Amino acid sequence: METKTIKQRKNENPPSTWIPEAYRFGRILESNQIKYALFGAGALAAHKIITRPTIDIDFVVEDFLNAVNLIGKQPDLDSKNEEQDKDGISVADFHFKSGVSVQVWDRNLYSLPMNPFSWSKTSIKNIPGYGNLRSISVEDLIVSKIGRFSQQKDENEEEADKNIRDILSTITYLQRPDYKYIIQRLKDGARRESSAASSQLRSLDWFFVREVEIYQEKIGVFDFEKISRFVSNIVSLIKSQYVEYHLLNSLRKVGSLREFQEKFMLNDSSLSRLLERWKFIGVTGDKVTLTAKNIQIYIAGLTPKVHSEYYKRLLYSGKKAST
Repeated sequence: METKTIKQRKNENPPSTWIPEAYRFGRILESNQIKYALFGAGALAAHKIITRPTIDIDFVVEDFLNAVNLIGKQPDLDSKNEEQDKDGISVADFHFKSGVSVQVWDRNLYSLPMNPFSWSKTSIKNIPGYGNLRSISVEDLIVSKIGRFSQQKDENEEEADKNIRDILSTITYLQRPDYKYIIQRLKDGARRESSAASSQLRSLDWFFVREVEIYQEKIGVFDFEKISRFVSNIVSLIKSQYVEYHLLNSLRKVGSLREFQEKFMLNDSSLSRLLERWKFIGVTGDKVTLTAKNIQIYIAGLTPKVHSEYYKRLLYSGKKAST
């Protein structure tokens, strides 16, 4: 069969359609000794967080070329696209006549590179009625979705909102967050502010603090206490130049500790942690005294942010694409 290389229109598939296919393709990869893990909606279902419709079944793999070759040989393949994305990340997109689409990513979770430690944190999960499949960790599931709302909200509001719901559901599910690991992964990852190759590139910790207000807006029926505790810890522990600058400017603008706490879902201990390192701020009751010059002097004294190798790679790829 000659495979078409045009892109087909994709529709969401219900779990009853995509889960058996996810299991089938996972077994194909595993039986051929290809290291893989489900992510996206597949990981949500594998961890029993949410089982929802999805457009693509997402696999991250270690041996990209062999994985693409295997999936491409499966029956009923309708079309495929094996081109690199705008940032030079290798991703193969397969669309089958059943309506199911499979995406295979080369050691990458949309915006987050896999490394030996993240591979070690993947785990085998049982898919009821089928069997075992390997999934990325819950922490990586959260971090891989950070920034997708900001990136998608102007082009696909429904998809952007879905990613926020996925994040809130996953935070609620997570029993003992590995904060140290999460913060490191926020620094490891990066994405662009929009889908354009020329769009500004940002690290994921930058996106995280800017999406906190969206979490509050969309929190609805989710566990507010658990989500606020998670956010509070991350915000107060990140400590990077860009994050500190954003937090301090937000505090300067509101001029109130109470309003600042509410804006970033900070509990008292997390606020105290921040104020302990921001000793240059004047505090009188609820009011703060803070100037733009104070912030500039403090930020200048911090160790310059060192971008991850992944960030540098995307930056270089984006510059090549725009020339």
